[in-house]
Amino acid sequence: MKNLIQIRHFIEEDIAVISDAFNQIGWNKPASLFAGYLKEQEAGERLVWVAHVKDEFAGYVTLKWQSQYPSFKAQNIPEIMDLNVLPDFRKMSVGSLLLDTAEKQAATKSQIIGIGVGLYAGADGGYGAAQKLYVKRGYIPDGKGVTYNYEPTVPGNCYPLDDDLVLWFTKKFR
Repeated sequence: MKNLIQIRHFIEEDIAVISDAFNQIGWNKPASLFAGYLKEQEAGERLVWVAHVKDEFAGYVTLKWQSQYPSFKAQNIPEIMDLNVLPDFRKMSVGSLLLDTAEKQAATKSQIIGIGVGLYAGADGGYGAAQKLYVKRGYIPDGKGVTYNYEPTVPGNCYPLDDDLVLWFTKKFR
């Protein structure tokens, strides 16, 4: 199956295709998000790759050179962000190949890569599969606990269980 998967750099023509594909499954991924990614890619701040299976869009990943997460930012740890694979293409190695691509590029500038993961599993799988995948690939929690919208959570406070409640992981390259 891996030989049927193509990974390439994101281009402007991908914007509508990606946005439409995710909107069709009920995920809010507006074209403006990807237009912003393209501008950041052109500015050298972010890299974006798209995956296709048999010429059909399957998923994407981004690598942000300077993370918004304060711990990663202070240590110049690049962050893998927004890894998404359409449900019909999961369990085909698409996510792993996207991660391989981002990690390989990150290793050209850093000995450590970072990634954040949400805490809920959810009906559509949520982050459960991602949590398992990241641990399997050698990512470990950074030891700084959970954040909400990039800020440390405070014991006793309440936070929504949404995409902004995140546990951060790092992986060292050998």
